[in-house]
Amino acid sequence: MRVIGGVLVIILLILAGGIATGFIDLQKTQDGRLPEVAIKEGKLPQYDADVAKVEVGTRKETIEVPTVDVKKP
Repeated sequence: MRVIGGVLVIILLILAGGIATGFIDLQKTQDGRLPEVAIKEGKLPQYDADVAKVEVGTRKETIEVPTVDVKKP
């Protein structure tokens, strides 16, 4: 696998170098277009879900925060 990957990287570097230096000149000769796709009517699946009731609120709370002393050496 490493050999194949290494060979592909080398080929890509050679192509990129050829394009960058002008040895390889790519010209678009024809415009492209997306394929035509026919879309038919569909239906989404239905689900029944029993979920827990969630109550959201706020409250005031007092929390003790430890003090930290920093001493220089």
